[in-house]
Amino acid sequence: DQELTNLDWAKWAGWFDTDGCFTRQWNKKIKNYQVFADLRLSDRQSVELFSDMFETSLRYSEGDTTTPDGAHHIAKTFRSCLSGPKATWFTENISPYLIKEEKREYAGALLEDTVRSKDFNTWTKDEVTHYLATVIEGDGSIQLSCSETSKSIAIRIYSGDKQYLANLVSIAASKLNVRSKFKKARIYQTKRGLMTMYVLFIRCCKRNPENIDFFRSLLKYKIMTLDRKKEKIQEFVNWFDNKTIKSRLESRV
Repeated sequence: DQELTNLDWAKWAGWFDTDGCFTRQWNKKIKNYQVFADLRLSDRQSVELFSDMFETSLRYSEGDTTTPDGAHHIAKTFRSCLSGPKATWFTENISPYLIKEEKREYAGALLEDTVRSKDFNTWTKDEVTHYLATVIEGDGSIQLSCSETSKSIAIRIYSGDKQYLANLVSIAASKLNVRSKFKKARIYQTKRGLMTMYVLFIRCCKRNPENIDFFRSLLKYKIMTLDRKKEKIQEFVNWFDNKTIKSRLESRV
């Protein structure tokens, strides 16, 4: 019953650019097309939020999978799916915030229309922050490095889509003054052939604190969903702020 805002749609666009799926398929029984928008993640927290917000079911499954480095393991997946008119409504609202070209094409196929992203110049700072937060939670990892005297933090966002990461670097820099870069991570074999994985880095430490405001913004209310990732950022920001206060006090002595 709650009214969704542009920030909500930017947030869910981040999830769907990384872990969502838009589908339009023929149903032989009803002799018509059916449409679906579903979210699949190994973390229950975000999928459960999607399920609660859009009043749809939450499912769990397990299956064998192979990682890009060739390792085999059991993949645990939580899934929540919208269908019919609700899937169409959801896709119409989320489409302007989809940055990944592949996802825009799938959304366009569902809607039977061309889907275009908002011009980057028209995005607000809050929209970009909400979007990036869920991208980090979806295809990102957060590494907190600690020594006896220092801490540093690094966000890594992985994608096989080089242009997508270039777009993230661009919009993060222009709207949030975030300094980031990406590079080729590895080449790996899939059923479709050789694939290249790229990784985008957003770093922060005491010597290079340019991105500290971005890390602080991720801690604001209703920005991040996954506690396990948010807690690492909170630990670093707390350390950074305490270190800054200590340095100021020492400089006055």
